Amino acid sequence: MATGRSLQVENAQVNAQASPGGPGAGAIDLAMLTLDDQGVIIECSRTCEHLFGYPPDALVGRHISTLLPQLPTTELVQDDRINPRLAHLCHCAIAFQARRRDGRCFASELFINRLGIHNVAVLVRNLEASRLSSRSAAIKPVH
Repeated sequence: MATGRSLQVENAQVNAQASPGGPGAGAIDLAMLTLDDQGVIIECSRTCEHLFGYPPDALVGRHISTLLPQLPTTELVQDDRINPRLAHLCHCAIAFQARRRDGRCFASELFINRLGIHNVAVLVRNLEASRLSSRSAAIKPVH
């Protein structure tokens, strides 16, 4: 039986391998966070440091709106499920604004899932980095 932590790691590995550019190409641009139902960060991956400029320990106990300013008042969970509107926006690959520690913003894609009874798993992918890697992979040298 998989624990919440192992499910989180497995999901991140699957999504990292599915990133543009092939297996593992987008792993550095995919941050993984575990939140409680109120949006407070319980745990996050080391990738958060690269993506957002925060060491993981500095994010524990902060609200997700520190990283995703569009979510300060959004209820992540409604009736023990992910907020349907938020789930729909994520499913439609709507870009969310993400903010680095230095204040710089970038476009991101979110994947949000229920993780156990009282937690939420959030995967954040930097769309700008993914687009750049896709463009560089598509550019072929002229001989």
